Amino acid sequence: MTSTPTPSTPERRCQVVREYTTEFPDPITFQTGEEISVSEQISNWNDNPAWRWVWCTDARGKSGWTPSIFFEARGQTAIALRDYAATELSASVGETLSITDAYGGWFWCINQHGQHGWIPQDHVAELQPM
Repeated sequence: MTSTPTPSTPERRCQVVREYTTEFPDPITFQTGEEISVSEQISNWNDNPAWRWVWCTDARGKSGWTPSIFFEARGQTAIALRDYAATELSASVGETLSITDAYGGWFWCINQHGQHGWIPQDHVAELQPM
């Protein structure tokens, strides 16, 4: 008899409790080491100073809110410290999503159709691990 390995980290899942519609259909994206432009616009999501977002522009001219910990600022430019896509995920009440990352009041999720994107944490309720 063979056994199925048990994952070391249980899958994090959530259920959408408030509908979310994508606000930015053509988001900023960049890869580790890429140079981006940094503006002076800064926002603390939901007034939480630990959730600091900066308005940035990628090499293709796409702009969007970017977590401040994802880049190292050098004046008006910055170097990306990790890959990032500001892709948002539209979701309807009752949908179940898998959470793969979290930052600044947002979850990076995958829906049941294989679509990936960010959704605000206050639009979902985390489910207990299976």
